[in-house]
Amino acid sequence: MNKILTFLMISFFWVSPALAGAPVAGDKAPGFTLKSMNGETLSLESLKGKVVLVGMFHICVPCMNQAMEFNKVRDQIASDKLVIVGVNTSGDSRQDVADYLKGFPQPVKFPYFLDPEMSVHKAYVQRDMPTVLIIDSEGVLKARSPSVGADQLVPYLKKLL
Repeated sequence: MNKILTFLMISFFWVSPALAGAPVAGDKAPGFTLKSMNGETLSLESLKGKVVLVGMFHICVPCMNQAMEFNKVRDQIASDKLVIVGVNTSGDSRQDVADYLKGFPQPVKFPYFLDPEMSVHKAYVQRDMPTVLIIDSEGVLKARSPSVGADQLVPYLKKLL
């Protein structure tokens, strides 16, 4: 636990100057409504009562690697109180994202959403690719970090569940 907290605190202080005006841990998470690759609509508000792990992704190798870490989280935490979502925050087309996802070493085990207006990117002032967000069951942003492994995410998330 101390390693995780230390990592998150260091990450926060290291990236905080670059995130001026961005929501930080303790802030209410800005809402969003997005459509998945399958056309399903999801709003952050509809996830109240659940812990939400969000990957803000572009079409890049580090984002693919983070998505594979999210797969490991899903394998280790099967709770229906945890929702994992990936969001393409760079406004890429559905076809470009579909082609990108086909190149992954394994299919993602969580829904992947499109943000053609880049509203999530703007609301969260995304600077790092990827950006990982953890939102608690009350809609409060608990953590924000660049890439983070499943070995750090799993214990932190279990404490929130």
